[in-house]
Amino acid sequence: MQKQTIQPDICARGTMFFSGACVASGGVLLTILQERYGFDYQWGGTLLAALSVGNLISAFLTGMLPTFLGDKCTVLLLSAGYMFGFGLMAVSGNPLWLLTAFFLAGIGKGSTLNASNVLAGKSKDRTRSLNLIHAAYAVGALLSPVFIAMLSQISWNASIFGFAVCGVLLWLLFSRAGLSTARRASEQTNRDWRFLRSMHFWILTALIFFQNCTEISVTGWMVTYFKDTGILSPFWSQSTITVIWLATLIGRLLVAFVLPIRSRPRILAIMSICCLITYVGLMNAHNSAAALVLLALFGLSIAGINPTAVACVGSAMSARAMGILLPTAGIGAIVMPYITGAVGARLGISAGMMAITVAVAGMVVSALLLVRLEQRSSRNDT
Repeated sequence: MQKQTIQPDICARGTMFFSGACVASGGVLLTILQERYGFDYQWGGTLLAALSVGNLISAFLTGMLPTFLGDKCTVLLLSAGYMFGFGLMAVSGNPLWLLTAFFLAGIGKGSTLNASNVLAGKSKDRTRSLNLIHAAYAVGALLSPVFIAMLSQISWNASIFGFAVCGVLLWLLFSRAGLSTARRASEQTNRDWRFLRSMHFWILTALIFFQNCTEISVTGWMVTYFKDTGILSPFWSQSTITVIWLATLIGRLLVAFVLPIRSRPRILAIMSICCLITYVGLMNAHNSAAALVLLALFGLSIAGINPTAVACVGSAMSARAMGILLPTAGIGAIVMPYITGAVGARLGISAGMMAITVAVAGMVVSALLLVRLEQRSSRNDT
């Protein structure tokens, strides 16, 4: 038996910490690259979409490759996307290389999340372990802007090289986690496709789709929006990543440990409506104090939507069902950042950010439909 030099849950906390730092840097690094190479909003949206495409494809690769390569080789191969992706960003402004760099970073993001969850799941107290790795992810995201600010004093690309180093450290942690080198036997697939006929399943998929649209577009474009509109100074524009991740961390802890949840569809509806109100307010805020407060409230509102929605899948949460739901919903993280950039290139970044309101409204409609289904089910039961 292979000797484990690092406990799986300890390894998972470290890898999620580094992953959180790398992922949260996306919006700030996009601004740095935009200033350096002078590309427009539409190309910026394309780069963010490439990140999400990589993340989406990694979901398929992490399920397919272990059959041929084993768990360890698969994780090491895919998680290397971080160090190679950020390394490319730091050395080349060639459009093809930048597109490849963001795609590789997306591969690293998706594979790290999957592998870290598996490692944390080996703990005796699985719930506690999973909460801790996501807390580590949030801490990494919170520290990311500080890391960028410190290294940017050296050179324009020093922080990008720094995240490539984070990718190397993440890769080294996985190499010491005791992952199996044996090829995984093909499992007998579940032939039950009844979930595809479930309206409940598809409404949840739509809700998570719109949540992905909203979260990735806001975190990816918010720094550029505040900086280019002049609502916040360059320093405070970069600090918005810290604001939204701190609010997200607090929101998830509140949903997990404080808020009483008797009806998941109703709490999803409340959170979605709060998202819509705070986002519309954010788009109409013209001074720094109001913008930062509304951004924090928006982060609190959206924080619990994704995990609560996934928990609502219930009896349909088979491997096959999740294999349909997550990649389908993940398309939202590809489409909306591109649309935001495309609209921004033609009508201005404010118009591009306002386009995200459609996705937020989609969350509200989906959540209200879930409430309606729950009410109808309750009447049928009685």
